[in-house]
Parts: sequence; structure tokens; C-alpha cells
Amino acid sequence: MLKEYLEKNYGYNEPIFINEIRLDGLNDNALRQYFKRMLKSGDLVRFDTGIYYLPKASRLLKKSYLDPMKVIIRKYIQSTTDIYGYFAGATFANQIGLTTQMPATLEIITSKESTKGRTVTVGSQTVRLKRPATTITSENIGLLQFLDGVSQAEKYSELSDAETGALLKNYARQQKYSKELLSSVLSGITGAAAKKLIEWGIIYEFTS
Repeated sequence: MLKEYLEKNYGYNEPIFINEIRLDGLNDNALRQYFKRMLKSGDLVRFDTGIYYLPKASRLLKKSYLDPMKVIIRKYIQSTTDIYGYFAGATFANQIGLTTQMPATLEIITSKESTKGRTVTVGSQTVRLKRPATTITSENIGLLQFLDGVSQAEKYSELSDAETGALLKNYARQQKYSKELLSSVLSGITGAAAKKLIEWGIIYEFTS
């Protein structure tokens, strides 16, 4: 019963968080016993504390494997129904073309973190977690990520100051951010971000 449920709701080589599973007629103790039996039989593999996956070997690797990035995204960025975090720092700078470098440590702003900053390890990947300055929603998450990128652009950009500003202006134009949305996140805008929005003329790309 449990295996069929996990196959249907998660699939193979996808992260399963045991504390999120709720099945009628199955209490936490019984659920853990089921997990133990599945681990023993090889139907389930433990990735980390409270995190498991149904193994299925690929033709190429000849063994099952759970990508740590899937765990990171599921744990700190989004689930199938909610979004609660985003990549920041050098990771986002790389995504939008400010740098070609990929950081050894991923930086993530997430509502799942309550501290100003701490470092964790997921699989072999080091992750720096920070709490958001304002509430993250599905509507504002893209803008919050962008504003964070603006505030740190000079730190990570491999481009000239003029090229950096132009790239960010173009990005804002493509995203069609509104002035109304910007006003809704004012409490989370840093002084550095506000300064660069004006200096680089990005502020004029927000639509009315």
C-alpha cells in the first residue's frame, strides 16, 4: 500500500520527506515501521535524516541516484504547491549572465530559514541559507530575487559597470515588473538595491 502511494505521489529518484506524509489509518509510528521494512528490502533508500527516495537505476549509471539539487529545491525553494525561496548571490548572477562562474556554495533566501545566515550541507553540496527581509509570495518572488541580485551585482559581475546596468535594465524590462509590485516590497529593499535602481536607471523600467 505505502509503496504504491509513494510511486503515485512522488515517483522514482525523487525526494520523499517522511514528516510530510499523511495517510488515513497510519500513525507516525506505523509509518516509520513501514519505512524501515522498505529500507531493509531495498524498495526505499535513505538520502539523509527524514529524506528518502524510491530507487530506480538508469541505463547510463546502472544504479539509482537522487540528485542533491532536487532535495535543495524541494526543501528550500518550492514544492508542487508552494514557493518559498530563491537562489541568490553568485548563483543568480550566473543565471542572468553577470558572471560565468558557478559558486561552490549555493546561496538561497528562503522562508524555511529563521536565521540571518547559516551554512548546511545537502549531499555533497554546501548551501548558505538566509531568511527573507520580507514575506515571499508567488507574486513577488521574482522581483525579490531580482532586487537581491541588483544589490550584489557589483560583487559578482564580470562586466563593466555600464554593461552590468544595461543587462539589469534589460532583464527588468523583459520581466515587466510593475511599480505597484515594487511598492509592495519596499520594506525588503536594501539601501544598496535602492541606490542602484536609480543610478543604473532600472527604476524607469517598472511599468505603471
